[in-house]
Amino acid sequence: MKRITNVFNEGVLDLLANAGVAIPYFFCLTLYNQNKNIFVYALPFLMLYTFRALGMLLTTFITLPASTMLAMSSFFGVIGSLCILDASNPVFGIIGGILLGLASSWIWPYYLTVRSRGKMDKEFKFNRMHTLSVILTLILLIAVQLIATKTKVLSLSFVLLAFLFFAAMVGGMNITHRLTFYQGIETKQKFRVNSLFSLIVLASLVMLVFIIRYTRLKAVSQTFDLIISIVAIMLFLFLAYYQIDIHKKIFPVSLVAINRGVIMNYVMLYAVFDSTVRFGFNSLMLIYAIYLIGFELGPVILKKYQSFRYPLLLIGLILSLFNFTYFVGLFFCAIFVGTDNRILNDALYNHPDLDSERAFLIKYQLSCVGNVSQQLVYMTTIYFISYFAKINALGFFNSHVTDGPTNSVLYRVHIFITAIVFIYAAMTFYFAREKE
Repeated sequence: MKRITNVFNEGVLDLLANAGVAIPYFFCLTLYNQNKNIFVYALPFLMLYTFRALGMLLTTFITLPASTMLAMSSFFGVIGSLCILDASNPVFGIIGGILLGLASSWIWPYYLTVRSRGKMDKEFKFNRMHTLSVILTLILLIAVQLIATKTKVLSLSFVLLAFLFFAAMVGGMNITHRLTFYQGIETKQKFRVNSLFSLIVLASLVMLVFIIRYTRLKAVSQTFDLIISIVAIMLFLFLAYYQIDIHKKIFPVSLVAINRGVIMNYVMLYAVFDSTVRFGFNSLMLIYAIYLIGFELGPVILKKYQSFRYPLLLIGLILSLFNFTYFVGLFFCAIFVGTDNRILNDALYNHPDLDSERAFLIKYQLSCVGNVSQQLVYMTTIYFISYFAKINALGFFNSHVTDGPTNSVLYRVHIFITAIVFIYAAMTFYFAREKE
């Protein structure tokens, strides 16, 4: 019985690590959609979105072992899920959203670090029983979410989520206790601030991303749009400055990791809003399915032609400019991310200038920089347009807004954003090809 429980817990950990970004997000989004008339229910979703987007940047100040951080991420998931049971109280809603955001951001990279260490030392195995545990947990999640949505008793979802995060925490402890590398490692908490300026800018970035997410839900004055744009430009320049040291150390791998974040944000966030408004239907699940399929098939399709991944990406970006090939283009982008992901993992994990314990964290920190940078460019663009053209910025996210952008404006913005992503991808291709 103990062995079955351990296998179940480790299977749950694997599922939450792989889907931990999406599951809490969908639960909190459902909670908001069912209570749109009560603003307090938007707070968990807004805070989760913000700290999920920026969580990896916070790890630059934390030097705890990956085993400790893996347990902490699951623990945050437990407490965060329980807090949202009382989301009508703004304090609990905010705390719950922050903790679930950090759990979503941290659980996969730290699990990947621990798992890779275990495989390297031949002390980690994932068998068929673990796979069965993942399938059973996924079925349970879907069933409970459907029941909770139908009955509008979403507390069932968050109770289950708290239980699964607890199981994942126990599963993570089981795995790390088997790995000799983590035995006797100092677990005393360490927190360092490289500079007070860095901490202030990071706090400003947290607030900016929160405000950006908020302005996708509620209308604000166009003067406020302009202020957000100016602040976004300043923080975007700081992010570019922030990357200088790591570029000096691992260039051009650093450029590749940032490009990964840019492309992922282009497909999973920007394209969802753009296509929903342009095509008139909610494309979230369609794009999510396209991304997952492309990500998984990418390494198989391009197994013998990995050097084609960048040309395929550039073709995909061009195809996304046309309505009839839009989703085919996104699929090509997803194939690129899936193929490039494995190559990037190997490049970072075996890089002579990086500690293997920090390699994947560096990858996700740089991807986070790319993700946030692409968001800032997009939001700055539409806020400037909304201010100078007197257009309601909400129209870029909601087709039902009467004074929103015309199809012509939407298309020109799409060309501009795609062109920027294309230029960065082409520049990355040039330097990466030289290195390869």
